[in-house]
Amino acid sequence: MTARYCFRIATLALPLAVLAMAVSGPGIAAPTDAPAAPSSTGRTAAPRDTAAASDRAITAEVQARLASARTLDPGKIRVSTTDGVVKLEGTVRDDKQRTMAMELARSVRGVSAVSDELRAGTD
Repeated sequence: MTARYCFRIATLALPLAVLAMAVSGPGIAAPTDAPAAPSSTGRTAAPRDTAAASDRAITAEVQARLASARTLDPGKIRVSTTDGVVKLEGTVRDDKQRTMAMELARSVRGVSAVSDELRAGTD
């Protein structure tokens, strides 16, 4: 290449580069750039307690806690859950056991209320 030819290329390339920068500018994204991702999905870090566990998981956890209580007979207590409301049915020996079963059920995450349908004593 001759010096004259290189000079012509340089004199043409410089204005084109300046023009390209002026059109796109530092704050304007090129048309091929992907749109920026949102900074937040709008979700909270932890779900609300009542929505955190399914009814099935709540029932299983209540049953496990009743089974781990040495003074209760979990075979005599039926547990069901609907929309976070735990229903305890069956028989317990006395009011102390009834209170214990209710407290164990209330302590499970996701439980919004406990329905006491336990009978004290044997029938």
